[in-house]
Amino acid sequence: MPLSGHIPRCPACGFLLAAAPGPVYQNSLPPKRPRPIAGAPSSLPNAVTLGALALTLALVVAGFWLVRQRDDAQALQLVPSATPRAAAAPPPATAATALEPTTLFAKAKSAALGWHIDAALVEMDILPVTQGKVEPTGKLVFTFGKPAAQKLGPGTPVQGTGFVVTADERGLKGEEQPTGKALSVAEPNCIFEDVLGKVEKSGVPRSEQLELHYALSEKGARGVWRVSRVGEKTALRTLDGANCAIIVR
Repeated sequence: MPLSGHIPRCPACGFLLAAAPGPVYQNSLPPKRPRPIAGAPSSLPNAVTLGALALTLALVVAGFWLVRQRDDAQALQLVPSATPRAAAAPPPATAATALEPTTLFAKAKSAALGWHIDAALVEMDILPVTQGKVEPTGKLVFTFGKPAAQKLGPGTPVQGTGFVVTADERGLKGEEQPTGKALSVAEPNCIFEDVLGKVEKSGVPRSEQLELHYALSEKGARGVWRVSRVGEKTALRTLDGANCAIIVR
């Protein structure tokens, strides 16, 4: 409403009336500062949503493709091949190795000492022997015994159960076996190779199939090699186990 009189200030707001350019009305207030206009809405949520949708779609497509590939592979396995597979080639046959009596005796003795610390040699059998060597299908039998008394050494009795080591193309096998009444014998100084050399020089052909037996002689004085044809009892040659001398009866 219009104010009259000399009023220095507005009774409502305290405005200095002398500074007013024109009529002043009660409750006239200075214009308020305009409210700031809110900023434009962010596009980040929309971008996240679109990215998630794109990722989901990619996963669905990839899963469908993998399943399709698996089904195709299974279908190919069910279709019979036009050309049959070639049969696998058989493995090459392993060459038979020669049996070496000297080496095998050392292994048999080691096994016997594991069986008994005082194991003593009783006898050896090697067959068949051809062309100066044991045939690949042959075998060697080494028999050891336990001393039957406190006395040790060649010619002493051994217990009735001995340790027999058999060597063939399959390897070595040792086991306890009844041996009956037997005497121990000294290990031969005349080894297998020397025996064959002596026998060949004495006129026995190398082509003969031979059997070698080593044990204490019947008189019990020394160990001897008896060389005979396989399957025959008559000895072709008898050699001293100590010096390879041929024993002539």
